[in-house]
Amino acid sequence: MVSLGSMAKIIRTPEQSGQMAKASQPHPGTPASQDKMYQDQFLSLDELIAPKSDFSKKSRGKTLDDIRELMGKNQWENILALYYPVEDKVPDLVAAGMDIPVREKIAFALGQVGRFDDAIAELLVCTRKEPDNFFARSSLAYTAYNSLYANKNKEIFLTPDLKAKRLALAHDSLKKAQELRPDGVTNFYRQGMLISQIENKPEQALPLFLRACQNWEGLSPADQEARHQEKKNYIKSLYRLASLQLSAGNGDAALERIKTCLSLDEKSNHISLPLKYFALGKVYFHLGKTVEARDALMFAHQSRGSRPGDFVVELLARTFLALGKKERAMEVLNTIPEQARRPYFRWTEADALCAMNKFSEARQVLKKSMARDNRSRHKTLLKLAKICYLQKDFSETEKYAVDADHFFQNQWNNPYGEGMFWTALAQCRQGRTRQALETAEKLKAHFRFFPRLDQLISFIKEQTE
Repeated sequence: MVSLGSMAKIIRTPEQSGQMAKASQPHPGTPASQDKMYQDQFLSLDELIAPKSDFSKKSRGKTLDDIRELMGKNQWENILALYYPVEDKVPDLVAAGMDIPVREKIAFALGQVGRFDDAIAELLVCTRKEPDNFFARSSLAYTAYNSLYANKNKEIFLTPDLKAKRLALAHDSLKKAQELRPDGVTNFYRQGMLISQIENKPEQALPLFLRACQNWEGLSPADQEARHQEKKNYIKSLYRLASLQLSAGNGDAALERIKTCLSLDEKSNHISLPLKYFALGKVYFHLGKTVEARDALMFAHQSRGSRPGDFVVELLARTFLALGKKERAMEVLNTIPEQARRPYFRWTEADALCAMNKFSEARQVLKKSMARDNRSRHKTLLKLAKICYLQKDFSETEKYAVDADHFFQNQWNNPYGEGMFWTALAQCRQGRTRQALETAEKLKAHFRFFPRLDQLISFIKEQTE
């Protein structure tokens, strides 16, 4: 029992109470009271004391482990059955704001089964929450890119409006991923493929493939090892770059690139042997190294197995023609069934027949080709015009050249220089020099530096005098 005297000892005056209150104020450096607590995006009191935070991390880790295991077995539908929609299947991760890595993998699974719209929706959630997340941006670009390829291959159908939006999304995402990782390879390669294969503007893709190659070559050996998964797209960029550099007239650079590609891809074969050696043969052919071209193309032809290889056969035959072996060229061409011979193949077939002085047969081959060619018929018509010219059938030369020009104009709303040139020459050969000069002057108005134009005009004027 406490005595009154003891109670008196613990009763304090107001002054004493004030001093005690002052003494209880936190000293600078001691923990702050809750109302003055510093909390930010990295830590809050609730996060400190709530055990669900650790649980969510463990839960996400288990979810990701499960998904990775299923991905390793390509069990895409099982992944979706277990974890999609994310809001329904793993609500704890969504509530904890820890769903982004899961959504990224779910989106990949959706893309694998062709559900591109759903995959894109998941990745848009990721990029809205984390706009500078490189992996989410890269995945969004890849999914949009894949959907455009699926549309090109007629696996899905995108309306023109949706295709335009999907293209814009792919480009925007690729550019953002490139900004986030400017020394990367894959996103420059993919944008190059998007432009060259989907938009059919190969010349505009050259700088992107070049950048992809330069980025890989600029990495240290240690960085290349750390990012080894990008080496495949470096090799593919080399292959594409060689082709574009050849088209741009830089054959020496193209040869260097395709040789590097062959060396690095010798074991991995990310690009098939027929394609690589066809590319090598094509470069050699355009550099005038016909023996080397023949050897490369023969190897490409022999290694194609049962796969169609009409493009390899066509260039091999053209190489034999360049070597003066017309019978060998014809022999090679005949390895492709007639019903499988596309227009460009028929052009080389006609050239081989002409080399053997079989002009009538060549004309028949080209006329057959026109029946199934609604895109490059002008080239077939022009070749017919030239054959007729060699046979001194100048009226037929004019007819085919005029038809070639008309077809080209109807298709692309532009004059066809080759058609106009041979029309003018055929008119001159028939003695209609005034009309020939008018046609040549019309050609000059459209194409001032057309090859041999000045020579043509001089020739027509000589015949007029």
